[in-house]
Amino acid sequence: MNAISSGLERFAGRKLGVATIHAKEQVIGPLLKQALGLSGYSAIADMDTDRFGAFSGEVQRTLDPLAACEAKARHGAEVSGLDLVVASEGSFGPYPPAPFISCDEEFLLLFDALDGRIFHHRHVSLETVFDGEACTDWTQANAFAQRMKFPSHHLVVRPLEKWKQGDALFKGLQDKDAFRNAVEGLLEQRGSCWVETDLRAMANPTRMRVIADTAERFAREISTLCPTCGDVWFRITDAITGLPCDLCGWPTHSVREYRRTCRTCGHYADSVRPDGKATEDPTHCNNCNP
Repeated sequence: MNAISSGLERFAGRKLGVATIHAKEQVIGPLLKQALGLSGYSAIADMDTDRFGAFSGEVQRTLDPLAACEAKARHGAEVSGLDLVVASEGSFGPYPPAPFISCDEEFLLLFDALDGRIFHHRHVSLETVFDGEACTDWTQANAFAQRMKFPSHHLVVRPLEKWKQGDALFKGLQDKDAFRNAVEGLLEQRGSCWVETDLRAMANPTRMRVIADTAERFAREISTLCPTCGDVWFRITDAITGLPCDLCGWPTHSVREYRRTCRTCGHYADSVRPDGKATEDPTHCNNCNP
C-alpha cells in the first residue's frame, strides 16, 4: 500500500480498527468494509475510550466531539499498530430549531496514519431514547423506566447530586431486580436518586441504529469520487438556499441545492436536493406570508 494512492485504491485491502469498547464495530465495520474495499475490521482491544469522557459523568469530556473523535482514532492507531482507524462520538441535547425536542448528534472520523489524512462526517437524528429524572420513590422510578423502553434500553442510577469519586454509580442496568435494588438502596441512603438512560451504544439500541445510519452515510460520502481528479470524499460542504415558492416563485430560505467540494483539487459542483423537492409551500414564503 502506497501512502500517495488516490481514489478508493488508498483503502483497498487494508484492515480497519474501530476505536470502541461499546460494540460499535458491529455496525460501523461492515459498512466501511464494503464501501472502501477493506480486507476486514475489528474493535481495538485494550483501549479505554471512556478516558475521553463518559455520558454518566464520572469522566468529563474536555474536547469538542470532533476533537474527541480524532483523539480516540489517533490513540487507537498507537495502541493497535493499525494505520487505518475510525472513531465515533455522540452528544445528546435539545434540537436547536425546536429546543423542546431531543436530538442525537453523531460524529464519525476516519484517520489514515499513512499520510495523516482525516475524513469525518456529522449526522443529527431526532430518533432518541434519552432522558433523566429525579426520583423519590420506586413507583416513580419504575414509571420512568417503562417510558424509556427498559429493559431493552439500559439505565443508570446515581445520586441526585453531581457525581463525585466514591459515590454509588450503577450503569448498564437491564435486569428489573438489579434496577430496583439500585434505586431503593439510594432512596434508603439519601431519600432520592437520579435515573437516566444509559447512552453507551451497546446499552441503547436506538442510538446504535443512529450510529449505523451515520456510518452508512459516511461510507457513501467517502466513496463518492471527485469527477475531476478522482479522489475520494467528494462531499457536501454547503447548503444553498432559495427554493422557489410554489405559488409566486419567490426564493425562500429553504435549501435549493447542495454543493459538493473536493478537498484535493478544489473542484465543486451543485446538485438538486436528493428528495426531489423543487418548490416550497407558500407558508414558508416571505412574499406570500410575510
